[in-house]
Amino acid sequence: MVEFTYPMMLDTVRTLGILVGISYYIMTLRNQQLSQKHAEDTRKIQLLHDITEWTSEPDSKWSEMMNMEWDDYDDFNSKYCAENNPDHYYGRMRIWRYLNYYGLLIDDGLIDASTYVRIIADQAPLVWSKFRDIIEEMRIVNDNPELYVGMEIIAVEVDKYRLSKGLKPKALT
Repeated sequence: MVEFTYPMMLDTVRTLGILVGISYYIMTLRNQQLSQKHAEDTRKIQLLHDITEWTSEPDSKWSEMMNMEWDDYDDFNSKYCAENNPDHYYGRMRIWRYLNYYGLLIDDGLIDASTYVRIIADQAPLVWSKFRDIIEEMRIVNDNPELYVGMEIIAVEVDKYRLSKGLKPKALT
């Protein structure tokens, strides 16, 4: 028969104490990770809610923008610049800025392309393919290579998402 001595009992209690401490530490770490994930999800939901409120642009602005026609950059500017056509300009700029913003959110990892497509749809590639030459010329004229780079990012990411789902891309990237 095994005899339990005082030092043996003390070692057993110490070992159990260490095991309980380790278990508590692991549980605390796991709870912190879950809390952090919950906070990130809440932030993402709030961000997407705010975005959908900000982007409640009337369909007429979208239609006007997508029905624009021009021959070259100078023709585009003469028809659609802020001085000659302010209502149209500000409606288009609002849409472009939102698409740029979404692209930057995707680039920063705050949302992903599938979230964008499921909430907003896949308009970004359509806009990018229509205005790509104009935006690229604007980058040169304004000496700003980052101008509307978010719109380009989102168009590419949405098309990658579409390809992953077996759909045709919409942008000519």
